Amino acid sequence: MAKKIELSCKALGAGMFMGTVCAYLAIGAVLTFISSGGFYYHVTFPLLIQGIVVSMAASALWVLCFTHAKGWGFATRYMVAFVPLAVLFVISVFLPVINGAEGHILWVASGVFSTLAFGTTVAVASNKHYKNTGSRSALLWEIS
Repeated sequence: MAKKIELSCKALGAGMFMGTVCAYLAIGAVLTFISSGGFYYHVTFPLLIQGIVVSMAASALWVLCFTHAKGWGFATRYMVAFVPLAVLFVISVFLPVINGAEGHILWVASGVFSTLAFGTTVAVASNKHYKNTGSRSALLWEIS
């Protein structure tokens, strides 16, 4: 069971991080096109570390809430996973290393978007899987 949780956390965390990077670059491209300004297509090391930490924390929270939180309703599990992540994102905005980087707000916004998109998708798919089979799972390949 621990191996399943670890695999699911890593898979979901990688997806969230990939989504953050792709959203950051896509939004940067759109803003550059709209404003005819410049956008540096690079992600600094502190932003990468923040993205990895937040993605892994988010994936662990989603997996634990939607695999092991039995007896709670869907909305309760969703909020238990979402509230600590919101706090983590708010704290990361005020970190001097993150705050000093160019495009930091865009990076954090991309992280929030990808975390909510992936987390909500997994939460809904996990809930449907539970209703169909009676077993809770957050493994992406089992609930798809």
